[in-house]
Amino acid sequence: MSGTRPSAGSQMLHDRGIRLALGLAVVVAIPVAVLFYFQSRSLKDLEQTSAVVLRQLSSDAVDGLAKSIENALKRPHISVLLGIPGARVEPLDLEFIDPVFTQGLAESPFIDEFFIWTADKPGSPTGRWLVFDHASLGASGASAQRFREAPDGGGTLLADLQGMASMKRAIVAFTKELHGRKHYIQAQLRWSSQSREQLTSFVAFAVDAERLRREYFPAFVGAHLKGLQQPAGFPPLRVTLVDDNGNLVVPTEGGAAEAVVDERTFPLVFFDKELLEFAAPYEAHREIWRLRTSYGDATIPDIVSASTRPQFALMLLVAGVLGIGVFLIAGAAAREVRLAELKSNFVASVSHDLKTPLALIQLFAETLELGRVRSTDRAQEYYRIINGEARKLTRLIENLLDFSRMEAGLRPYTLEPTDIGALVQRVLSVMERQFAQGQFEVTTTVAPGLPAIMADGVAVERAVENLLANAMKYSGDSRRIDVTVPPAHGEVVVRVRDYGIGIARREQRKIFRKFYRVHHELGGGPQGTGLGLAIVDHTMRGHGGYVGVESEPGRGSTFTLHFPVPIQASQGVVDEAHSGDRGRAADAARPA
Repeated sequence: MSGTRPSAGSQMLHDRGIRLALGLAVVVAIPVAVLFYFQSRSLKDLEQTSAVVLRQLSSDAVDGLAKSIENALKRPHISVLLGIPGARVEPLDLEFIDPVFTQGLAESPFIDEFFIWTADKPGSPTGRWLVFDHASLGASGASAQRFREAPDGGGTLLADLQGMASMKRAIVAFTKELHGRKHYIQAQLRWSSQSREQLTSFVAFAVDAERLRREYFPAFVGAHLKGLQQPAGFPPLRVTLVDDNGNLVVPTEGGAAEAVVDERTFPLVFFDKELLEFAAPYEAHREIWRLRTSYGDATIPDIVSASTRPQFALMLLVAGVLGIGVFLIAGAAAREVRLAELKSNFVASVSHDLKTPLALIQLFAETLELGRVRSTDRAQEYYRIINGEARKLTRLIENLLDFSRMEAGLRPYTLEPTDIGALVQRVLSVMERQFAQGQFEVTTTVAPGLPAIMADGVAVERAVENLLANAMKYSGDSRRIDVTVPPAHGEVVVRVRDYGIGIARREQRKIFRKFYRVHHELGGGPQGTGLGLAIVDHTMRGHGGYVGVESEPGRGSTFTLHFPVPIQASQGVVDEAHSGDRGRAADAARPA
């Protein structure tokens, strides 16, 4: 127990242990913070770079795929329809046309069949209508045998094409139902003159709309994605193809991705889209299909954040581990510094406590030796002072010896049946002169008929004496002390109450530590060696009991010793109990 302190903040500033802990924390925290800052910046830069890579990949992929689809769709028009000059159709040169159609079917598998028609004579609606399809590829023989003539001579399809000749367009593209299925029809028309008055021939092909949707586009897009180099550590790039009505074409199963990154559109035409103005009747309606890219349902910011999240989590984990480590190390260092300070203060306090009574003993002994005392009463007073100071020295030395044995774990307790009431009265009698010198009024209440306890009388007397000495030291202006031994209720209790300066609640769990002395806000500096309550606590745990404290600053303190009542106390039987210093192994406790 002890004196005052101005404030908690002031104590922190003057506590070398806290200053050391803060300094260590700062020394470690600054380089770690710098390291984490640059690591965080690196991860942010990595996120930005990854986002650029993913966006560029998506843009390049959708642009390349859209261009590839357009090139694939217009290839038969360029290589077949425009690759057969009019001189090879009028008259028909099937030896020349056969390999061109064969190559066209191989390069453009979405085409069902090629058509070729030539008029009997310029302007005539009749002529020769030939068909070349996949079945023709399996036919053997001369080229003429690989072409077949339609039984109806082209039927309504020929009529439609001849009717569109009135538009005088070189490219004719429209949709028509053939063989019960929707087909895209495209033809290259030729005329007898540049005025386009008389149709002489045409070359055409038909594309099965359903097969184009279900077979060709899924296979084409899948092959394109297989050749795409996907970045490692990220979701794969997905491509969806949506038709003019918003129906999903690719992939064939599942829904369209929600987090669209890029979208490109293209008209579903089988010629160069730059020639749309020269095609008939495409001015009426053009199917616009859409290519979309995504990385699943996640956006690019979500993806790059997810890729760096483990690194950020690891950084936080490392920071937490470092923080805990610094906290533990700083706490240990602060405790060691505080312990060193407490030991230093302890040595100073012991030196002071030794010098004061020794100086008084020497002073009064010399006075008596020189015969300067003129009255017997004054000599008796000096003898009493010398005796009291000698007792103080004895108590201090005994405390030091007890503490030394406790620290070494060698403090034994010889337990025997003890009347606690008589023990308390004995201690009060021994300290009566000290109470009188300090003008203390001590009120004692001991209940009759208390059961005997198993105790080491000397150790318990010293514990009670330490509590009374503390009560005198920290009574402040009050001179009242109450000592109570109430009736037993499963245990025997000794209470020592003072009405002095009290102890703050935050300090009450620390006062039983060795060397610890409380700083009070109500005045008075640190007193004593800081061992008294540590010895009391050790003694009580050596007896299987404990010491408690109730206190408020300015309203005094009550210390209570709780002793267990053994079942067979009269026979000296008692259970072993922990009695070592807090955190140390138990000392020996044995019955008498």
